[in-house]
Amino acid sequence: MIELRNVNITVGNGAFRVSNINMNISGKAVVLGPNGSGKTTLLRAICGLIPYEGSIKVDGVEVNEVVNYLPLACNLPEIYQMAMTVSGLLEVFEDLKGVDVNEFRRILSRFNISYESIARKPVHGLSAGQSVIIRLALTLASRPRAIMIDEPFENVDPARRSVISSLLLEYGEEGLIVTHELDVLKSFGSMDAYLVIEGRVYGPIGVDKLLNSGIVEGEVKDALTIYINGKPYSVVEGKGIKFTEMGSLNRLYGLIG
Repeated sequence: MIELRNVNITVGNGAFRVSNINMNISGKAVVLGPNGSGKTTLLRAICGLIPYEGSIKVDGVEVNEVVNYLPLACNLPEIYQMAMTVSGLLEVFEDLKGVDVNEFRRILSRFNISYESIARKPVHGLSAGQSVIIRLALTLASRPRAIMIDEPFENVDPARRSVISSLLLEYGEEGLIVTHELDVLKSFGSMDAYLVIEGRVYGPIGVDKLLNSGIVEGEVKDALTIYINGKPYSVVEGKGIKFTEMGSLNRLYGLIG
């Protein structure tokens, strides 16, 4: 269980704040929002990379008190800057996180990537898509119980997105999958979703329900209400600007403007 109670996160000397977060994560859930809304900030706090106010607990233990908690793994880029080459990274995470080298190779093979072809590549020399895949493979290859995955579909072609969706369903018993991409959601229909808009977290709402819904202006009884630029909008099944038509939540402001 991952529990957040009255959590506030401030970054950039107060320039940005994610406020009043209350979440109970049992199983896996999707976190959706436009770029810059606070999704990655939320993930960093849960992974213990930045300070927070309130309480964040993983398996009943406060994140601030956790040291080298092996059952949780994340793919945040700053975690993977401890070596010059891919092979160096693999050695580091084999020692630190119990990454299974053979499992890492098997995951890469599902993308038709051989370990030998990228082992000597400098980490900074990987393409954006390769970086996403390498970090994801290292995250999953220790078979963690809880996974925190940030933007796993960015800069990845459609065929490989399908592989990523399959891997995220197979690995981890609980955790969060953060994305602004809406066209990948069908794979996660049984999960709950949370919307992060302008530093506020809304939800949960079932992914299947979200995909059948749209956004309408104003507050609608019994509907999830979100605030955009200070105005209330409601997530309503069968009405409004459909989530399935947006493609990406980065289009949200343009569509309701």
